[in-house]
Amino acid sequence: MASKKTKVVDGYTAIRAAQEAARHGRGDPLRPDAEKKAAASGASPPGSAKAGTRIGRSVMPSKREIICPECGYVSEITGKLQLFVCQGCRHRMKLDDVTLPPGDWHDELETGGQVTVPPETNLKGGKLVCNDLVLHGKMQGTEVRACRRVTASKTSVIDWVRLTLSDLELGEEMKVTPGKPIDARHLELHGAFCGNARLKGTLTIHPTGDFSGTLRAAGLQVHEGGGLRADLDVNPEHAPPPQAPRPKSPSRPLRKPPPPR
Repeated sequence: MASKKTKVVDGYTAIRAAQEAARHGRGDPLRPDAEKKAAASGASPPGSAKAGTRIGRSVMPSKREIICPECGYVSEITGKLQLFVCQGCRHRMKLDDVTLPPGDWHDELETGGQVTVPPETNLKGGKLVCNDLVLHGKMQGTEVRACRRVTASKTSVIDWVRLTLSDLELGEEMKVTPGKPIDARHLELHGAFCGNARLKGTLTIHPTGDFSGTLRAAGLQVHEGGGLRADLDVNPEHAPPPQAPRPKSPSRPLRKPPPPR
């Protein structure tokens, strides 16, 4: 009687055989039941992907512009960060968004986020430094520095002497006569502005906006319906030079290997 030999197949050989079978269209010999069920239901086998499958929608992290209150260096950050470190001077500050409580406010606050001043809030004293300021309340004595943008509504009262800003946006039905020249980067009008504006960037007048006075700017954009009555000096040469690249940290010299003994 002839002896029967039993062939022993190790795990590596089994995996290679499964890969070869899948490559030649014979399916997965290790999981035939799963493929039969998938073929009967019309679905793709487990672990397989249809050709041409694409991601329909992806969420990209949001980007924000942060201007350092110490050196004015402009940085762009991605996503939500809790702590900001300036690339120019290494100044550190939190990026919290803060809404001030109603009533009289006379405190000190610095943040690289947005500060919202409700209509019931009066800025009576102290110092406020932020990246963006949304002003619905009144300024009546607080030194306010918005490193990037101030958005003011018709319920706000602005102290132009104690306010420092980069960009200014005036809401609808708001009428502003600062009484002093406004030095800024961009000015965006949904309401009315009467005065002298010296801009390093662009004046944008929306359909409900109106500008009258003297304008010196690098750019001008007037939407249909916007009003403009001004002594104009619009020239791209008024724009500031590009920001210098951030300083690189000095590299350490490579250590020479010791001489052979």
